[in-house]
Amino acid sequence: MSVFENHDPESLIGTVIDGRFEIESEQSRSTSSTSYLAIDRQSETAVNLRLFSADATTQHGPELLAEAAVVFEISHPHIVRLTSFGRVKINDVERIFTVQERPTGGSLQDMIDRNRLLTPSQALVVGLEVCRALDYAHKRGMLHHDLRPASIMFGEDRKVRVADFGVSSVIAEKAWGDDAMVSQERARYCAPEQAEGEPFDEKADVYALALILVEAVTGTVPFLADSVVGTLSARVDKLFPVSADLGGLAAVLDKAGRADPLERASAAEMGRALVQAGPTLPRPTQLPIVSSAIFGNQTEETRSSALTNPREFNELSDDSQSFVVSTSETMTTGEDAAAAIAVVETEDKPLIGRWIVAAVAVLALIVGGYFLFSALQKESHPIPNLIGLDQGEATNLVTEFKWDIVIVEEANEELPVGAVIRTDPETGKKLETGKTLTFVVSTGPPPVPLPELNGLDSATALAALTDGGLVLGVETPEYSEDVPTGVIIRWTVTSQPTLVAGQEVIKGTAVDTFVSQGPTPRVVPDLTGMSIESATTALTDLQLTINRGDDQFSIVAAGGVATQTPAAGDSLARGTAVTVAVSKGPDLVAVPQLSNLKFDKVGPAVVNAGLVLGTITGNTKGFPIAVFSAGQPVAVGQLLPRGTVLDVLYYGS
Repeated sequence: MSVFENHDPESLIGTVIDGRFEIESEQSRSTSSTSYLAIDRQSETAVNLRLFSADATTQHGPELLAEAAVVFEISHPHIVRLTSFGRVKINDVERIFTVQERPTGGSLQDMIDRNRLLTPSQALVVGLEVCRALDYAHKRGMLHHDLRPASIMFGEDRKVRVADFGVSSVIAEKAWGDDAMVSQERARYCAPEQAEGEPFDEKADVYALALILVEAVTGTVPFLADSVVGTLSARVDKLFPVSADLGGLAAVLDKAGRADPLERASAAEMGRALVQAGPTLPRPTQLPIVSSAIFGNQTEETRSSALTNPREFNELSDDSQSFVVSTSETMTTGEDAAAAIAVVETEDKPLIGRWIVAAVAVLALIVGGYFLFSALQKESHPIPNLIGLDQGEATNLVTEFKWDIVIVEEANEELPVGAVIRTDPETGKKLETGKTLTFVVSTGPPPVPLPELNGLDSATALAALTDGGLVLGVETPEYSEDVPTGVIIRWTVTSQPTLVAGQEVIKGTAVDTFVSQGPTPRVVPDLTGMSIESATTALTDLQLTINRGDDQFSIVAAGGVATQTPAAGDSLARGTAVTVAVSKGPDLVAVPQLSNLKFDKVGPAVVNAGLVLGTITGNTKGFPIAVFSAGQPVAVGQLLPRGTVLDVLYYGS
């Protein structure tokens, strides 16, 4: 499929989307969407606008909007914020759009395209921050499934922002369901299980990150071939290529690049491994981001001295340790203000001269000592109360004190995401200019494990969810041959159906349950005419039973089922009985002799024979001359079904 299919042939430059976002230029295009640089007229800021094709909107519109709604609620320092999304009509065709903030530091792809490769230390810093974003998203049921250097972006602070969470996973999952939709760019960063067409989960994002970090350092993607098929086949059952040149990063990438996802590190485990590898690598220099806006009018000297701020990895579990890239500072001072004074004493030098030289030396020492003391003396300021403030607002309040701000994330029940929980040193303590002030920032309530609900009754399952801070979602009744009525058959988290018991989600997540209604009702078959043996077999196959009632006369041949209760087509619970009556055959009686009977004796004779007297014609003062049934003459002694109507004919009128 061409990447230009399903897109408008004319340019959309200058078009205003949703009455707000004015498209300025096209950035990239794929089979499912086109990305644009746009201006938000409300805030006058540049944004990234992604417009999905008409086909993608038709096929995946509800899923795209559902994922966008989830991402819209996310606030994390290393995830690009989704600011708007919805549907819009362009040339009378409905299209889905999403709008994200636009980090001004370019992307990792921009660096690679300009051959600005990273050192292993720099790659570690980038990897740490991507792991923080992935772990945060994975714990909330969000997967990326399309991680690539273009989606790893940087802000002016040179910190990572991962773009395209949520909506990319919808398109990626559909694409991997059809080999023809897998592009070379998507195959470039796929995991082995994706290449083999097997189910994949969040571990695929970790494998993609390992590939990206190798490319960022070496300029080459491992296992890359000239075709999609070649790339996919080259990645199956292969050891991840790592080089000793990567230093401490090599062991981390080996674990993150395992072919078997069960042996592969999670985002949290990869982050902790990077933390442990940090001290083995040199201090990272400034990241070579691609953005002229970062530098403004700074001189080259200023740029080279503005090293990357300290980076920390989010505490992904209780036993994880935060790694801070070394920022030890060495203060260099000039030469001592007082130089050594060589006093050459001669016997003929006057005493006054020696006193003058000594006085000058003492004065130089005093002045030099004063300036050295002034240079070493640093101003201190009390730390204001920042608890509860947003991280950005708190940073602005202390900017004037020139402290080095370090961010550590921590789960918190009371404070919203991004709010300062506490500082280190604590509020009120004095801190010298240039020292480190740590903000412990809330990531919201801690994630909670999903309980196992299968086999619980509805009331117990509700209690288990409530006790764990979760919510009971939709209860769907479902028939089950094995699970008793009222007991949970299965459960799922709609936003991430692959989650299992023990995995963590955010508090308040809704869990949908499927409650047993017992076995599926059986539809009663038509048993009429069957032998009792055949009828028994038919009911047994349906797990129903049979009761045999009294045999009865019937038009059904003798030995066949004459009647059944309930009737064919009715529904019965499994194990319920069907009552049948077996036919004795038709109930036949003989036509009586009527020709020698007077009129008043004819009626009783017909009834006593088990027949019914019908129409009588002719002169009844005589004797009957003929008997008919349904217009046909019948003879004396002829067998007829009980209840047959006989018409009698008399001679004359």
